[in-house]
Amino acid sequence: MNLLSPWFLAGLALIAGPVIFHLIRRANKDRIRFSATNFLKESPPRLERKSRIQNPWLMVLRCLVVALFALAFARPFIESNLPVTPNVSSPNTLVLILDSSASMQREGAWANAIQQAESYIEDLESQDQLSIISVALNAQLKLPFDRWSEWPPNERQTLAKALLSEMKPSWGSSQLDDAIELALAELEQADEGAAVTSKKRIVLLSDLQKSARIAGIAGREWPEECQFEIKTISGTHTGNVGIYWLGWTGEEEQRKMRIGVRGSGATENPELELSLSDAASGAVLSEPTKLYSNSGDKSIVLLAVPAGTEGPFQVTLDGDSESFDNTLFVAEERPRPMALHYFGEIENADNPNQAAFYIKRATSGWEDPIVSFGTPDRVDAEKNRSAPFILIDSILDQNSVAEVRSRISEGSHGLLLLSHPDRIEVAASLLGENGWRTGTENQTDSRLGMIDFQHPSFNLFADPRFSDFSRIRFWHAHTVHLPEDSNAVAIARYDDESPAILEAPIGTGTLTIWVGDWAPKYSQWVLSTKFVPWLQKLFERAAGGSDQPSVVSIDAVYSQFSSPTMSWQLLNADVYSSETPSLPGLYRLRDGRSDRWVALQISSEESEWETHAFEDWERLGVPLGRSSSLAESKIPTKAELRTQNAVELESHQQIWRWVIILVAILLATESLIARKLQNREDTVAL
Repeated sequence: MNLLSPWFLAGLALIAGPVIFHLIRRANKDRIRFSATNFLKESPPRLERKSRIQNPWLMVLRCLVVALFALAFARPFIESNLPVTPNVSSPNTLVLILDSSASMQREGAWANAIQQAESYIEDLESQDQLSIISVALNAQLKLPFDRWSEWPPNERQTLAKALLSEMKPSWGSSQLDDAIELALAELEQADEGAAVTSKKRIVLLSDLQKSARIAGIAGREWPEECQFEIKTISGTHTGNVGIYWLGWTGEEEQRKMRIGVRGSGATENPELELSLSDAASGAVLSEPTKLYSNSGDKSIVLLAVPAGTEGPFQVTLDGDSESFDNTLFVAEERPRPMALHYFGEIENADNPNQAAFYIKRATSGWEDPIVSFGTPDRVDAEKNRSAPFILIDSILDQNSVAEVRSRISEGSHGLLLLSHPDRIEVAASLLGENGWRTGTENQTDSRLGMIDFQHPSFNLFADPRFSDFSRIRFWHAHTVHLPEDSNAVAIARYDDESPAILEAPIGTGTLTIWVGDWAPKYSQWVLSTKFVPWLQKLFERAAGGSDQPSVVSIDAVYSQFSSPTMSWQLLNADVYSSETPSLPGLYRLRDGRSDRWVALQISSEESEWETHAFEDWERLGVPLGRSSSLAESKIPTKAELRTQNAVELESHQQIWRWVIILVAILLATESLIARKLQNREDTVAL
């Protein structure tokens, strides 16, 4: 037998109490007073030198009660040779979030993050779960819980570390709230079907830039007992100076570049130089510009571009210890020229009663594309061959139909004004279809009834504030009947459901057919506020899309360049690629007839090293703090195992309960014996 709390045996010293009480002779309980004794002094009984114990068996019984009480509090148990399974702590469910934004390109930062992540992985046991998420412009699940569970338990740590070694920081900005949302979704999925409740932890390994987005988790409900831990990652250097693009000055004769310079952290070298060179050849174009930048400084530097140089350019910052944001690529912003070939009477372009008059004046003065209006016989051969927009406002002969169809099939955009029913054969010939016919003309008031606002020509009017076309009236519309197998699709219809605007592909180009007359005496279309925006959208589509900048942040590439026909070629690369680039640098962008330079840069906020305060996280309701250490689930030592076995054995055996029952029986017996002895003494006294 062993004891769980042996220090309670010190209570055995209380056995001396019953022994002492039994050695003391009791005084007579009942006293009879006589008159002769009233004048005598009362004296207590004296202990004899050789005191005799009164009722020794009763004393032994009382001593036994005290001893058993002390034994019960000591919690005795019988040792067993079979070890009892110790209490195992709940498994850990850990989600590691690695910030892989451009700021993690700083020297030593990524290696520090990987080292921290590996230390967490090394603390995991076979019953634990792990998920790894990387985040920059978007969050990516690198290791889901399911894949971790599929790995052999003895190889999980090795495979997870191998996965970390393959990861690299990207060039996008930090969207930390997306990663946290993904981590919470992973924790919810891990809880589904789990037999045991686990300890949930989310660990964020990041440099915690102040520009990193975290507002998306505001008001988010967190799982119970989920802990969010932040590990701030730092690099080798304590400060940084970055440069970013601010645009060109407005001077036409000698334009200058506006270069922003921002210092953050404890900058190590305030004396810097800014140099300008030709990106393609590497030739230096000007003397370096000296500048000074300390922590927190923001300034603008104007770099003069030598006359006659077209670029693309490269701006380099020298003297800064961090090089990931010290190179800036700049491409010239060149507007796209567009030749508009008009097939119709040239006099109509100056007649306010004709549609061509309004098209010519609406397109003049545009900055991008720059439209030149002319007829095919009044432009040179090169412009005639490459004209991306063709306006058809007359009946065409067979040769002209073949020429126009050939140009559209090569990528041009055609607009056919079907203002008279006799032009229906032109539409059928251009599409190479049979069965096109017209119905009766509608000389009454017609309106546009159905419009596909998802179509590129009308999506700019999709907002309810701009989608009302019911006020535009048409007085000279006519119906068109298409063959069942026609490639033309109606993107707008009149209120009688007859086609108003048709569109059909021809090769790599597109033909738009407007059924009706645009002249002011026949419709209000050219005089409405919808006409110019719609026409510009049509010309932008012909030019390859909306006006796109030449210097773009990596974060905005997907939103600015979304055409599936685009192809990219990195400077000094050999081939074009259809994949949207994710690295900063100079690219040759080709889209249809357009071919130009585009410079991709990292976000300027990635150069800032100021961090989010912990108060920002607390305001968002994030459960900051450290959860129980993963070390709690480790195998206990031999001493800890013996202690756990003792606790388990004692809790299962509960011998102290039987001791207490025995004490209760002995106390009852003692009471009966004491009562019997008392009655006997009372009888003798009488």
